[in-house]
Amino acid sequence: AAMGLVGVAPGPAPPAAAAAAAVTEPPPADFSKICALEDLPRGDRKKVTALGKAVLLFWYKDTVFCIESRSPAEGAFSEGFANARLTQDGCIVCPTTKSTFELRTGEIKEWYPDNPFLKKLTPIETCRPMEVFPVLVRSDGVYVDVKNGSLGPDFVAPVGMGGSNTSLENNNVYAVEPRMYVEGEEDSSGASMAKAGEDKAKMDPGQVAITVAGVGALALGGSATCVFYENYIALGLLWLVGFGVAAKVSLDATGALDDDAN
Repeated sequence: AAMGLVGVAPGPAPPAAAAAAAVTEPPPADFSKICALEDLPRGDRKKVTALGKAVLLFWYKDTVFCIESRSPAEGAFSEGFANARLTQDGCIVCPTTKSTFELRTGEIKEWYPDNPFLKKLTPIETCRPMEVFPVLVRSDGVYVDVKNGSLGPDFVAPVGMGGSNTSLENNNVYAVEPRMYVEGEEDSSGASMAKAGEDKAKMDPGQVAITVAGVGALALGGSATCVFYENYIALGLLWLVGFGVAAKVSLDATGALDDDAN
């Protein structure tokens, strides 16, 4: 045969010797040359980016496969399949979840096999298949149809949103990205973050102590005078005013009124 189609093509894969036969025809229009055949030795994995997709190429049992470079079970912050284990039944293992994906079809074969809690928390239906790509191995190089992967020509794995939204399946429990703010910049809602030192100065602790002591002495003296003259109406007014002053001092000290105003 002049060329061999290996990877996700149907039927048994041709041996490497047949794939390296002489080339007399150009590759199909949608196939792009990724690397020379000698640049993909057995045992190595080659990660490249083509058409906005990060893909991984490697040999597996006399066949070159091309799959997406990260595990769909982990999301955008996956450590990737670069060092992932391959199984004897033609699957690759997600480094974190230990879920397995079929190399030829991308389908999920095992889902959280070692973690029944997460298996129940994030059912298999929440995860999409792994994207796989047609591969053409010829003596003049390794060609991949990156555009027409198993998930369709318009699919591109989303990246960079953080949390469970790091992939379409919304099942990423390993990448919770906290919202970050830079001092002086606006957040996503347009509200400006306060700069250091711009908050209103809170009351000095020494001033608070002196004020509290003065109010306490006034309350004690006033209460004694009112009781001596048996003027209980004045005593009630004194305590009412005293509690009001104490509340005002406390609010000034904590800055609660300023926070409510903002």
